[in-house]
Amino acid sequence: MRTDNRSIFSGVLAPLSVPDCRRLLLGNALWWQARFMEMIATGWLVLEITNSAWLVSLVDFYRSAPLLVLGFFSGQVADRFGRRSVILCSQGAILAVTVAILLLLWTGRLAFWHLALSAVLLGTAWGVDWPARRALLPDLVGRKRTMDGMLLEGFFQNIVRIIGPSGAGILIAFLGVTGCFAVLAGLSALALLILLGLSRQPAQPSGRSKKATPWTTMVEGLRYVRGHPTIPGVLLITLTVNILVFPHQTLLPVFARDILDQGPVGLGLLGAAGGIGAFVGLLVINGLRRFLSPGWLYAGGSLFLSVAVVAFAASTSYPLSVALLILSGMGHACFSVMQSTIVLTSSSDDMRDRAMGTLVLAIGGGPLGRLQTGALAAAFGAPTAVGLPCAIAALTVLGVTAAFSGLRKGETQTDAP
Repeated sequence: MRTDNRSIFSGVLAPLSVPDCRRLLLGNALWWQARFMEMIATGWLVLEITNSAWLVSLVDFYRSAPLLVLGFFSGQVADRFGRRSVILCSQGAILAVTVAILLLLWTGRLAFWHLALSAVLLGTAWGVDWPARRALLPDLVGRKRTMDGMLLEGFFQNIVRIIGPSGAGILIAFLGVTGCFAVLAGLSALALLILLGLSRQPAQPSGRSKKATPWTTMVEGLRYVRGHPTIPGVLLITLTVNILVFPHQTLLPVFARDILDQGPVGLGLLGAAGGIGAFVGLLVINGLRRFLSPGWLYAGGSLFLSVAVVAFAASTSYPLSVALLILSGMGHACFSVMQSTIVLTSSSDDMRDRAMGTLVLAIGGGPLGRLQTGALAAAFGAPTAVGLPCAIAALTVLGVTAAFSGLRKGETQTDAP
């Protein structure tokens, strides 16, 4: 008896009726799992090798530094070579880098510079890969189901956001960092196999000449979003949160070991706490999206995230710190889901890649925050390095929300100039 997928998947689950969407979401889940595990494992490894909070932050800077440049190119790369091809090539590069670090650990030849170089390579792959994955989703499920698709990705992402960091901590404690990277390599290989099953998508019309330079393409994208009623506010809050708030994740190994007196397992739970809170955040989004605009959800979540991390920075109690990171995860869910949803649904089909490119450019401000956080931690300690910037971020989010009426109203014109 034939079963109609439409009768199985309805409502928020409707995107799962599309086989390619299921493949993409599963591949993305494994991709996020490996990313969360790699960040914890590398941070712990650098701290053990160097005993330096500054170098821990520096490696995270190397991981995010490519975004400062890739914002100018990522949209054009996906536009020219196709989103599927970009995703597969990037996933293959991630697998190759992970295997290389595993072999260096296995042979006992790993040095700090290897970790720094791998961070640059992984950051480059992520900077090209992430916008292509997000831009592909509306192609698979349609514009009207994009928010449902983003909620589903958020669900899978936050499952692995719990499993990833906590699993990394447990693996390091029992199998060592080498065992952790062996699992990472396996996850990356499995993700590549799943993504190979994606159907070949027809090229999307870009509305530009193939002779256009990367600079011309990026300028077109910037002009487009500058005249848009909603996207500029999203980009400013994205820039603020990436520079001032997210760098606290870099110093979790320092908080775990030096302030909260925890080992790898305790660090893993700190890293997983945000994912636990994000599940509640997804429920909040699904419940409130009928009453609040995407812009209000995005701005409110960003503010809640900033305030929760300020409180975390002041905590010296491990249970309280975990609880505060859980609360921060609620805000993070609203930030991450609504950020891409607003840009994807507000931009026209022919400008979607370039609009996502400007979002990558805004995320690219993060490396500056990591350097700032590392320098402040070296001079004044980790609590000040985290708490002060997050307090400034909370005030900035309030100011941007007040200044951009389009963000508050949640306007989503697809014909914005």
